[in-house]
Amino acid sequence: MTTAQVLGQNLTEDQRLAVLDDHRDILCLACAGSGKSRTLAFRIAYLVANGCPADSIVAFTFTDKAAESIKRRVSEALSKFELPQTLVGAMYIGTIHSYCQYLLGSVDARYRQFEVLDENGLKLYLLSRYRQLALNEIKAERNSKMFETIREVSNAWSTANDEALSYSDVTGEDETLGNLLERIYASLERDQYIDFSLMIRLAVEELERNSPAINQALNGVRHILVDEYQDVNPMQERLIRQLSERADSLMVVGDDDQSIYAWRGADVNNILSFQERYPQSSVHILSTNFRSTAAIVVVVKKSRHEKYLFLICFFKSRHEEYFCRSCFFKSGHGQ
Repeated sequence: MTTAQVLGQNLTEDQRLAVLDDHRDILCLACAGSGKSRTLAFRIAYLVANGCPADSIVAFTFTDKAAESIKRRVSEALSKFELPQTLVGAMYIGTIHSYCQYLLGSVDARYRQFEVLDENGLKLYLLSRYRQLALNEIKAERNSKMFETIREVSNAWSTANDEALSYSDVTGEDETLGNLLERIYASLERDQYIDFSLMIRLAVEELERNSPAINQALNGVRHILVDEYQDVNPMQERLIRQLSERADSLMVVGDDDQSIYAWRGADVNNILSFQERYPQSSVHILSTNFRSTAAIVVVVKKSRHEKYLFLICFFKSRHEEYFCRSCFFKSGHGQ
């Protein structure tokens, strides 16, 4: 069966055009239920069917569960092209932070020994170093409860990393907060721990430094694909940008009306400004919804403009938003 026949039998026309697009940078807008994961999977299989080595493909998802789902879809798509399903094993399909862990380990072998902390793990770490990090003084200063302090400090740490704020700049705005972030960084480094937000930040810094070791680790990577692009935060976008500049193509798939990680710093403006940042890019819209009722689709379309206004205009800048949220160190309200 020819490539055209495979795509014609398994994809809608919108999906097929997105898969076949030969632009260097591609934005694929897709609402929930429109087959965006299927499109991404067939794009990967199509690249391999046209001679791209499987190990030249890096595809990002936001959870391990989503990664497993994409792998199954890619495996099925490969079989449609009569290619070995085992080729999935040569690709990287997984979370951004896991890939950053690999990159950091390539730059410095020490990072291979670091224990990775998820969100709860970071909070437990802060609790175990409560006095060492002077969190008891923060608690007393704010007249707050211990676990409330832990939660707010954890959020401030992750947000500073996600928003690409230097700790020294934070100190200029809030000395208490900035000094605390510096202590947390030094403590994690000394104890050989690393959390998701710091992992991505350090990888981006190595990429922007144009480290020979990290470039060697990326040798052979040609195609970057990103699922759920609306959930990318500023630091993750910097990572994607750096990787795409070293690759042959970038394809991002997302829904500009949906962001499940907005509370973690996900920025829908990544989608809205994509063509400005990637001026030679093409845009595809997957308009066929296979899941929602007609009424739900109409509501989404009508609410789209209002969502943009709310997300973009509530604060003058993300920098302003961060320091507004960090005011709990002074006000004690934690909001």
